Amino acid sequence: MIFFKRLKYKFFCKRIAKECANYKRKKYEDRNVLEEIIFPRILADFEPEKILDIGREPYQSFYNDFFEGRDLWTMDIDPERAEFGSENHITDSAHRAADHFNENTFDFVLMNGVIGWGLNKPEKIEQAINGIYKILKSGGIFIIGWNDKEDLLPIRLDKLTALKKFKSYHFKPLKSQEFKCINGEHTYSFFIKK
Repeated sequence: MIFFKRLKYKFFCKRIAKECANYKRKKYEDRNVLEEIIFPRILADFEPEKILDIGREPYQSFYNDFFEGRDLWTMDIDPERAEFGSENHITDSAHRAADHFNENTFDFVLMNGVIGWGLNKPEKIEQAINGIYKILKSGGIFIIGWNDKEDLLPIRLDKLTALKKFKSYHFKPLKSQEFKCINGEHTYSFFIKK
């Protein structure tokens, strides 16, 4: 049964990416990894009903389509990015995510391209991750997409106390708890709430 569900979401996500992406992507390029590897597996294996996607860019407006029929919330600090978010969009900093939701609200939280791109102070990063821990349900998945460049990484992830509350999650399709993409220094780190 899970095999067919994975196959269904693999084709579903591939179709959305093919229709909406504005250029051909290589298999392990950061956006392709998210759209055609991470999203389908999260949808198939965890069936998240309530999702929080933190960090939006113009090229991500079609990301809402991946979670059609689910309770998708988006968040970005830049008010001009609200148009690329979901109907449930919040304009605020990630370090205040817990101010907007009750504890144990989300099944899946993605924070992609935020650390070093607006969330720049180690204490604010700690606060964001502590908040995400509070609003994520037990057994929920938390994925951080980040740039492993000295000028864009205010603190190494392994130095963050808040992340120690989570358990590292081995993401089978990428055979790792942390996957470095082929283009540049973009990395995805996978966690699950204990």
